[in-house]
Amino acid sequence: MGIIISTLDFPEEIKNRLMDQHNAGLIFDELSGKDFTAFKIDFIQKKQESLEELADIIADIVIEYLKKKFVNNIIRNRYQEFTLAEQNIIQEMTIDYLDKLLEKNNGQGYILSKEEIIKKILNYFRQSENLNLEGFVRFRLKDIINELEMAIEMSVDDFIIQKEYNEFIDLLRYFVELQEPRIDLVNVIRKKNGSFQILDERKQVIISEYLEGYLAEIFKDEVEYEDLLVSALINLAPRKILLHFQNEEAVETVRKIFGRKVEVCSGCSYCKKGEGREK
Repeated sequence: MGIIISTLDFPEEIKNRLMDQHNAGLIFDELSGKDFTAFKIDFIQKKQESLEELADIIADIVIEYLKKKFVNNIIRNRYQEFTLAEQNIIQEMTIDYLDKLLEKNNGQGYILSKEEIIKKILNYFRQSENLNLEGFVRFRLKDIINELEMAIEMSVDDFIIQKEYNEFIDLLRYFVELQEPRIDLVNVIRKKNGSFQILDERKQVIISEYLEGYLAEIFKDEVEYEDLLVSALINLAPRKILLHFQNEEAVETVRKIFGRKVEVCSGCSYCKKGEGREK
């Protein structure tokens, strides 16, 4: 007697894999029901070898396809406070995280490796010859569901942080647009230790009356953090900002806030890696 595999959502994936394995000793008949599709699978080789082939197919489908279904369902059911567009972004972030985890761990992206999933499938076949794919994952592979839930929670947290960041950037951009320029040009240099230094158009370090307290003390030499750089630029309100470094996250941040005021220098003595004016 053979094995019956049923599924609600993945009949084509199962069918294609079974057809690929036809010469490996698996033959099947497709049985369509009202809400599901079933495949009655018989073996033309040794049963144990054929069962292992079938378990391998099911494990691949669990890893490759079912994660998307369960991620989608969890997000739709538990995170209804987000719009549909936001839910789609969270789903993409989650799948991307899981794919990177899978690649990083050489195909073992879950708490359970593929080998462990295969073992659970083979153990199940010792008890039953009927396997519903979605039900098997939900009740026999709970560790995978738990990991999917954790990945979604991480993606939701990252999405909220990014959303709040974007809203803050929008607020800063609006504030900058309302500012009257106080200085024509500033040059921003990235120094060897990763900090920033701000110079005027004569390449002299700026000591500004607009910068006070702790920020002013740091600003005499260098601005060590991206947020301090942005704060300094907002206080200075320059008409033009010339950045003497490229391919930095800071470039993108400054561009987002200051827009057309920002230019990236195409090359000068200050653009050389690690070169800046030391006190």
